[in-house]
Amino acid sequence: MLSILFSVIFGLAIGYFATQNTAPVTIQLGELSVQNVPLYFVAIGSLILGFFVAWIFYLARTVSSTFTIYGKDRLVKRTETAADLEQRIRQLESENTRLRGNTVSGAEYPGGLASSYK
Repeated sequence: MLSILFSVIFGLAIGYFATQNTAPVTIQLGELSVQNVPLYFVAIGSLILGFFVAWIFYLARTVSSTFTIYGKDRLVKRTETAADLEQRIRQLESENTRLRGNTVSGAEYPGGLASSYK
């Protein structure tokens, strides 16, 4: 409801502005010349062009932010994977230590564990 109210007020302001600025002007873009264009068309056209340029900058910033966030998400996932790998390394180190303990007790006999069964 509030946006409709602002739209009506904005429309009335543009209407008032248009009735006050009806003088014809000439627009020159390089060699192209457009004559007898009402002044309010020039002003409103400039306003719309400004909104469009601002929207393009906003869109570029949004896309840039999205890619930045995507990169951070990938980094977090990679960090979580590194934490999982560190936990797996600890498990393997403890298993390696346990297995070396068995090997050391078997190494007391010449030929290792197989000679203990002779």
